[in-house]
Amino acid sequence: MALQQKKRVFKKDEIISKEGDLSFDWYVLVKGRVGVFKGEMKMSEFAERGVIFGELSGLLARPRTATMRALEDSEVMVVESSIDEVIRNHPDIANKILISLAERLAKTTDEMWAIIENKEQKK
Repeated sequence: MALQQKKRVFKKDEIISKEGDLSFDWYVLVKGRVGVFKGEMKMSEFAERGVIFGELSGLLARPRTATMRALEDSEVMVVESSIDEVIRNHPDIANKILISLAERLAKTTDEMWAIIENKEQKK
C-alpha cells in the first residue's frame, strides 16, 4: 500500500503546522529550511533533504508540541498515513523515523549537558 502523500510548497514565513493543532500528518523536507518554534522562540531548524519532522503528534496521538514555519520558500511532502500504517507497510520508513528521533534526542541531551556543565563552571 502506498503512502498517502502530497507535495506542498510553503512560502517564507508560512506556517506548516501550529502548536496545539490536532493534526497527525507528518512531513519530509524536499528542499528549503523549516524552523521549529515554541511561541516566538526558534528551538531548532531543519535544512537537510529527506529529514522527517512533525511525526511526534502521530506517534503520541496528542496535539502539536511546536509550530513549524518555513524559513525560506520550502517544498515539503505532507504524509497523511498513520504511523501504524507506516510500521505495518513501510518498515524502512519506520526505521528512518526511529533513527531521526534518536538523533534528535542525542542532540538535545548533548545540548542539555553543555548547559549544565557551563552552569557548574560558573559556580
